[in-house]
This record gives sequence, C-alpha cells and structure tokens, in this order.
Amino acid sequence: STIMDMIGKWKVVKVGVFDMDEGMQMKTLEEVMAMEETDDIRETKEMAQATFLWVTAKTMQLRAIVPPEAIEEAKEAGEEIPLNKDGSVTIQRMPWKEEDGKILCKMGDQGEIDGEEIDPWQVVGPDENGMLTFGMLGFVKE
Repeated sequence: STIMDMIGKWKVVKVGVFDMDEGMQMKTLEEVMAMEETDDIRETKEMAQATFLWVTAKTMQLRAIVPPEAIEEAKEAGEEIPLNKDGSVTIQRMPWKEEDGKILCKMGDQGEIDGEEIDPWQVVGPDENGMLTFGMLGFVKE
C-alpha cells in the first residue's frame, strides 16, 4: 500500500462482537444488523453505522456522525461539539506512517509493561482483502 492508497474515507465492514459461547468474533456489518436487539447490540449497531475512518497524509481520524438531537442536547447543556465539515466529530486522531511497505499507526504513547518496552507504532493494514483493522472495527476504503 502506498500513502495515496490510504488517503480518503474508510467505512466499517466488520465489527468485533462478544459471544458468550465463542468469545470475541469479527462479524460483517450485515451479520451485526441482523442480530437480535439487546442494549449492547443496539449500541454496537449505532456505533458501526455512525463510525468511519478519515485518512489524510498525516493522520488517521476515527470519526462518528452525531445525530442532530444529540448536538442540540449538548448545546442546551452549554457544551460545544466541534463538528467537522461533514457533520462528524473526531473521536480520536492518530499519526500514521509507511515503513518497510507497512502502514503503522501511533496508538498511544511509548511505555512499558512488566519492564518490556511497548512500541506505540502498530501495524494496521490493509490486509490482502483491502481491509484495515483498527481495534474492534474493520474498514474498507469507500
């Protein structure tokens, strides 16, 4: 993948869903939408439909479309929601780079766990199917 291949809008096509019998499973968006409604599944459906990845030459931005009523409620409560031009809000902004033909994204700060250094730069994809996996979400370029 090149930087030019990465730039643009990426939509959710897979979602990690916890199943009591099978543990964490990556399901297609269609499979998730067909699942029986529980509070958790409703939240998952809303999040999957609202979330997308906006990739520029320097950052990956996890964004979500905010319903107009939520924006109104926030304004009434005196909160300011910084909206992007497309009506979305940026949830997380991470720098990314291309190194040795791999796409790496900075997922936090340098640190250590049990004395071992943790590299904040993680390989994020895309895989052979063009899917970029980011946490519990799988994205493809629109």
